[in-house]
Amino acid sequence: MFNQVHLSGIVGEARIEAASPALCQIIGETEMVHFTVATEFHYVISGDKTTMETFWLQCFAFKNDNMPPGFSDMPDFSTLLKGTAVEVKGRLRNIKFTDSNGVESTQIEVFAQDLKVLAPLY
Repeated sequence: MFNQVHLSGIVGEARIEAASPALCQIIGETEMVHFTVATEFHYVISGDKTTMETFWLQCFAFKNDNMPPGFSDMPDFSTLLKGTAVEVKGRLRNIKFTDSNGVESTQIEVFAQDLKVLAPLY
């Protein structure tokens, strides 16, 4: 079975932080970035009427010189600004959690193994 996703979109938010101690034990000393990516899907609803759906994905990526094979060199995370066009390749991860109101929810995240800045903001 393959768990692989390849998408391109626009960065909404980006937050750079140190990885948790548990992750550091698994993949070593590392920097991590959480970011959202908006993707769009355009389609015809009837005749010549079209509509667009925007889908937001939670993504995260790690920067570490000791990453396993298959991980590319990540760009400088400080270039991931709101409105930056990016291409993300990685795998999907399903997270289940209970929110502050006690409602159980599921969220899909993208664990980026390759991240390219397509159109940086200057």
